[in-house]
Amino acid sequence: MQVLLIAGLATTTAFRFHYFAPTDEEAHYSYIQQIAEHGTLPVLGKTETSLQGLAIFQGKYPQPTTIDPKHFGLGGLSYEAFQPPLYYYAAVPAFSLTSNFVDKIYAVRLFDVGLLLAAAALAGRLTRAVLKDRWMIGWSMIMVFLALPGVVVRVVTISNGALALPLTILFATELWIAWDRHSPRRLAVAGALGGLCVLTELELVVLLPVFALVVVAEARRRALRAWGPLFIAAAIPLVLMAPWFYFNHVHYGMLTAGPIAIKEQTPIINPGHFHYSLRELPNETAVNLTDPTLPAEWALTLENQPGLTYLSQLLDVLIVPAGLVLILALGRRLWSIRSSILGLPWLFQMFEMWYIRYAEQWNIYVRYTYPTLPLLLTLVAMATDTFRARYLPILITTGATVSVGLIWGFLLFGYHGPFALR
Repeated sequence: MQVLLIAGLATTTAFRFHYFAPTDEEAHYSYIQQIAEHGTLPVLGKTETSLQGLAIFQGKYPQPTTIDPKHFGLGGLSYEAFQPPLYYYAAVPAFSLTSNFVDKIYAVRLFDVGLLLAAAALAGRLTRAVLKDRWMIGWSMIMVFLALPGVVVRVVTISNGALALPLTILFATELWIAWDRHSPRRLAVAGALGGLCVLTELELVVLLPVFALVVVAEARRRALRAWGPLFIAAAIPLVLMAPWFYFNHVHYGMLTAGPIAIKEQTPIINPGHFHYSLRELPNETAVNLTDPTLPAEWALTLENQPGLTYLSQLLDVLIVPAGLVLILALGRRLWSIRSSILGLPWLFQMFEMWYIRYAEQWNIYVRYTYPTLPLLLTLVAMATDTFRARYLPILITTGATVSVGLIWGFLLFGYHGPFALR
């Protein structure tokens, strides 16, 4: 039932959600077009955005745009060009299926629907590996998360986050199996997947320390002469990432163009150069990093719906804060390699978000943590074996699924604001 719910909601969102989504969908679209038409990556600050994308933005397509990209500021540039390239290459076949540039939006969104369903299937594989005969509890919890409006909208509308979600789940599964079986071959596969995750979304660099932890732990239980396969496994992600880092070095003189992107976007994102203070860390964490239920476009849609607002807040609490409290019930089991594989990626992402906010003075969003939340929820599911009432996780998951369905029902049939589904 949950799979059908996600498939139906994702497909409906792909066709009915307005284009382009304000969270940079046109810029991601332009990145794909650059690769599809020219076979090269866009260069930050130089490559102009898609002329067809601007025409669609204006509502003029198939007529040509009247906007001159050279005089359109940041909107005239392919400003997502600092992003790693893997998702954009993967989306090229979908983009190339049709010659109509509006239909290309739908084609790539349907590709993203496939990635969301792949994430659902891979989540089932992860919970099978971790929870054995209790795997359905963990899978149903993750499926509630994948059905959230915030997750569906952000994954289905065009962005590299669509690929980051299934790849991260696959990485964690392979790393778990590698440690469980003490298999160098599986560890090499996990290393390759870790490199591909970083090539999809740079924030997922936090997965590499977790991978390194498992490599070191495996080395400690092996004789020195048996370390060869571990060195190979550790080198794989570096080899995979090297070409993109070299591209950045050639064009920007640095490993990533993130600092250039911040400088380029600051006049629009933070024109007053407001300084984010550590004193705001608790409040901003609660507001920006633990509220996955609704996407930014629908943040205010439930203002006049107190019942649904309560359900939305309850879902936010259940997924992160309540989950963290439950994880503590693992006790000594929490301090293990297995728990680290599932819990550290999300924890490291939180530290990463705080660094971005207070060291780099940049915006942070809960959507950046979406790829690692299924791993955290699997750890939460592990902790449910401490419940005396075995039916309690099923009852909570059922209630959460119904709550998600009620919120979606309003968004589909009761909301008529500027970002309503058409």
